[in-house]
Amino acid sequence: SEGAPRFSYDGKKMLYRRTPKGTKISHDQWGFQGELMIANADGTNATAFGKDGEFSWASWSSDGKQIACLTRKGVQIVDLTTKKIVKELPRKGMYQQFFWSPDGKWFCGVTNNLGEKWTVARMDAATGEINPVNTFQNCTPDWCADSRRVIFSHRPKGQEGKGWTQLWLADGDGKNRKLVYGEDGRHVYGG
Repeated sequence: SEGAPRFSYDGKKMLYRRTPKGTKISHDQWGFQGELMIANADGTNATAFGKDGEFSWASWSSDGKQIACLTRKGVQIVDLTTKKIVKELPRKGMYQQFFWSPDGKWFCGVTNNLGEKWTVARMDAATGEINPVNTFQNCTPDWCADSRRVIFSHRPKGQEGKGWTQLWLADGDGKNRKLVYGEDGRHVYGG
């Protein structure tokens, strides 16, 4: 009944979601499910950080002192010591799978606000401005260690039937897109 672990960038802590026993973890909504837990990287000293549904889609800041949360109201930067919101940004259509870059300058996530459903987008953490990374049928984005490239799942147009989801890589500005891995008969998520 636990899932979605994210290690802090220094490798010392992790956060994850804990749901009541028997809860089915949703592929699309897991960031809203259960309570946020914070533990040492080896799983010791696990502590509930909030109530069920609070601190949704939490991801670490570069220094591990804050988390970014994507809520239905917007993007909230939360101080881990005080649990107070220190900054808020409009969510600009971002609605799931939201992550802070290792350098702290960007967020990536999934939006329906850039002309196509299921668009992976990059958001400037200072200004809140967004740009598409890849449009049409994308999900599960995450940052490469260089904070420049985003890895994501993509279902290209023109495949037979509904097609298969492949793993792709692109620069945060949407340039230099390339296939990383794809296999007919398999959906590849979560790079």
